[in-house]
Amino acid sequence: MSCSVKALVEIGVQLPQGQVVGELGLLAPYQARTQTLECTAAGEVLQITYEQVKQLYYQNPKFGFYFLQLTTRRLFENIAHLERELAAKQPSVAASA
Repeated sequence: MSCSVKALVEIGVQLPQGQVVGELGLLAPYQARTQTLECTAAGEVLQITYEQVKQLYYQNPKFGFYFLQLTTRRLFENIAHLERELAAKQPSVAASA
């Protein structure tokens, strides 16, 4: 697939070139992605299957640890993003009460 500049549509986040994306989808039930990835400029996108990640995880402890750190960091980033959204909405919720 060809794409160099990517954005996660639902949260409006631009991803820099070389960024890993979709790792949480590999761990989610049914390996479903959690965000829509939109390509906004030409380039190259590499993909890997769940089975390939699973094999790498067991064969290469360095990769396994990297993958754990990556998914954990992404989960914490997602939580922080949701907390910021909630905090931004709370004053309007309190004003309408």
